Amino acid sequence: MVKPRFQLDDVKAKAQGLWDNTIFPRFGIEVVLKKKKPCPACGGRDRFRYDDKNGNGDYICQHCGAGDGFSLIQKCTHLSFPDTIAEVAAIVGLDATSNITDADREKWRKQKELRDKEQRELEHKLQENIARKAESIFRNAYLGDFSLYLKNKQIDKDPKIKITHDGNLLIPAYDEHGKMWNVQTITPDGQKLFITDEGGRTGGCFFMIGEVQPDLYDAHIICIAEGYATGMSIHMATGYPVALAFVANNQPKVGAALRQKYPNAVFVYCADDDSAKKNTGLKYAQEAQAITGGIIVLPDFTKIKESVA
Repeated sequence: MVKPRFQLDDVKAKAQGLWDNTIFPRFGIEVVLKKKKPCPACGGRDRFRYDDKNGNGDYICQHCGAGDGFSLIQKCTHLSFPDTIAEVAAIVGLDATSNITDADREKWRKQKELRDKEQRELEHKLQENIARKAESIFRNAYLGDFSLYLKNKQIDKDPKIKITHDGNLLIPAYDEHGKMWNVQTITPDGQKLFITDEGGRTGGCFFMIGEVQPDLYDAHIICIAEGYATGMSIHMATGYPVALAFVANNQPKVGAALRQKYPNAVFVYCADDDSAKKNTGLKYAQEAQAITGGIIVLPDFTKIKESVA
């Protein structure tokens, strides 16, 4: 029996809205709308972005180039273009027949597992390289004794951070096991920078202002804030230890990591209520609270600002 031919435009029309949830999964292809991730075809780190711009499963990869859903399926499976059209037609209900076998699906699954494994190994290698660089920068810093940033913010210097000879602050970013993965530099005028080389890890990393002294039986408070100025201000006002998440969207990861380390802690998420960021701080504090429990507060520094004006 001769397999029917399909007009490409007909298949495209039928496939609209079905690429990411229905069509791609049949070929073992995973995409996330408008979010950079490793390319399903070449595996390149953060090179791939799926946007479905024209409704045809559209994507762009810095290595592979741009294309539509048919192109991506071809690159991932090595099917011919006519076979790709026929298979998509079968998936969207234009035809009941398909040449895809269980063996094909198993082969594509194994290929994807291999790409994922190679990607994880590459990411870990890059992160370890940045971790060594961060440790070297922090350990070998040429020290100074004055920070314009600390003076302007009227906050103390935590003994575990460093001031460089040119007035920068160096704040290590640790995981829950105490391994340094990155270091944040805060310049005298308040710019905040991590090591920008490809592969640096910050997710789930934090810096603890003060010391956590967990009680084995009773609850103890740990505050979680974004930046150093906010965190140190809270510590100076309350005496509680404060974990710096550095950025708002890291709060859920930091909260989850600290929950494992300190199971009896009560977390107080100190959200930065910044309207210019559309309440980003509050949004991620709420996400973190949903994971770990605890409470959310919105620190009000208006009176402090007014008193020093």
